[in-house]
Amino acid sequence: MSTTIEKGSILIHRVFDVGGEISLARAENLLSETKGPRLKFSTNTRKAVIIKDAPLKTELGGETLKVPSGDFPVKIFARLWNYGVISITLELDIPPGTAWDKLITLAAELEASEEVDLVALARKDALKKQILPAVANPADWDIFEDYITYIVEKASGLGDPREFIKKVDVAALIMAENKELLGEESRSFILDSAIQYSSSDLSIIDWNSALLIEPEGQRDVADVIEFSLTHLLEFRYYDEMLSRKLDELYDAMDKKRESVANIFRNSYSDIAEDSSHKYMEFSEFLGRVENSLKTVGDPYLAIVFRASAMEFHFDDWRKSISRKMETLAQISQILHGEVNTRRSHWLEIIIIVLIGVEMVPMMIDLWRFLH
Repeated sequence: MSTTIEKGSILIHRVFDVGGEISLARAENLLSETKGPRLKFSTNTRKAVIIKDAPLKTELGGETLKVPSGDFPVKIFARLWNYGVISITLELDIPPGTAWDKLITLAAELEASEEVDLVALARKDALKKQILPAVANPADWDIFEDYITYIVEKASGLGDPREFIKKVDVAALIMAENKELLGEESRSFILDSAIQYSSSDLSIIDWNSALLIEPEGQRDVADVIEFSLTHLLEFRYYDEMLSRKLDELYDAMDKKRESVANIFRNSYSDIAEDSSHKYMEFSEFLGRVENSLKTVGDPYLAIVFRASAMEFHFDDWRKSISRKMETLAQISQILHGEVNTRRSHWLEIIIIVLIGVEMVPMMIDLWRFLH
């Protein structure tokens, strides 16, 4: 007998960077009629945890999502994060009685669906327009993060979660692979990453999606994954931004020319000054990420955060950004030195010219005296 899902849901995330910072208090006023609660983890079995500068949640109504398997009603909500991020979530209830293989097919269709992106983008754009006065340095970045979380509350044969995941093809669901049979090594790797808080729940977090077995329908683990996803987007944003700044510096160095009008202010110093500002901005962001584990004070949720950070390769992104920041700082110092050297040369020339100008009257007087 095949496994069927009796109760569950799918959370489809799209995460966007919309600006430098969002004033949550001002956004809350702008969304006063539709605002929801700040993000809070509170369950019967776990200690309540509140994230510092918790995001603002707002309901965005519903939509009908069309995929080859059928039409599915979805609820849409958004969270506004103070570091300039908007996460859009489409929540789809799994129809009771859905067989596991049908769930895998649905997962593959959702992964391939362009409609999900279009719906999320439209809702993000409308929400951003509504809260624009609360957004500092608004901008549109083409890159966004996508992620899917599958939550199973009730299913046939769901007793011990550890035994349950051995009976169903978890790897195919996680990888949204409904055509190819995954190798045993890939399947084992995914199953071995499972973590538990109690004997009745279980979490498998991968880079692309997650499976949560939550008999009580708790959402705190899903919220922590979304929290981590926003950090991943910011890592990617700063990495791309630093690459762009380095390219600008290399282009400036290739030109190797400065006009007389730019003796005391030139593109080198402009870029170096902007780079210093970005360095401080990223340092602040990095500190916030490193303090997140302290903020997510529940031990199990901290484990979930670490698992997400590992799957999202936070350390690799951090190392990449650190290397680029060091390169940026070194090049900026070199350019500052070159600018200062050129200024010194021009000052020396000016002093010589002034001395020459001062000597002109004396030379004229001397010429008159001799004649």
